[in-house]
Amino acid sequence: FGVDFAIVNYDDKEVCELAEKSNGKLIYFSASQNIGKGAYIKDDTLFMDEEKIINIDEIVLPGKHNLENILAAIAAVKIYGVNNTAIRHVLTTFSGVKHRLQFVGEVEGRKFYNDSKATNILATTKALQAFTKPTILLAGGLDRGNEFDELKPSLKNVKTLITFGETAPKLERIAKESGIEVIKRVDNVEQAVYAAFDASNEEDVILLSPACASWDQYKTFEERGDMFINAVHKLK
Repeated sequence: FGVDFAIVNYDDKEVCELAEKSNGKLIYFSASQNIGKGAYIKDDTLFMDEEKIINIDEIVLPGKHNLENILAAIAAVKIYGVNNTAIRHVLTTFSGVKHRLQFVGEVEGRKFYNDSKATNILATTKALQAFTKPTILLAGGLDRGNEFDELKPSLKNVKTLITFGETAPKLERIAKESGIEVIKRVDNVEQAVYAAFDASNEEDVILLSPACASWDQYKTFEERGDMFINAVHKLK
């Protein structure tokens, strides 16, 4: 196929095979291998053609999926000569799309993330996989018949569960079965923020990722997320 450049995920064999049919210049990125040329990660640092761009711990957006997106973006903008200062500025300040694993802020060493758009189990699973530090999960909402057992493998870093909404009892069951000792039920998201902060320690992640639709208590997931954001700001 006819293109000038193709940004290719080196970790996806099928994509690499398809890319070989391109008559454009192939530029690879990899989140799992030191490929030496293209965009890749080495020693917890992002590189482009052996040039250091930024350390992972400086990037605001969490998660491997975001690292893959960032590497692809770096490969793309470097075609047009964007300098490292501009790239670093974006990666250290961009907190994500609102309500989608959005970094809201840090209060006394606790980092707050708003993932109110996570209205199903898969979305919350992806959110939990983005963090390695101890996490306090805020979850619950409209009961659409799920039992939430698929969430169990992703709860290994969850130290505390704060529940609200119709699905609170179901979520509390899977938390107990997963060995989470601290579980608390509250009336709404604002109360969940305060309960999470009280239960937290420095360097903990406090994550709103409900795994449920919002309609039992809120008109939209945006309304639910805004309540979370406002409550966090009140803590500052």
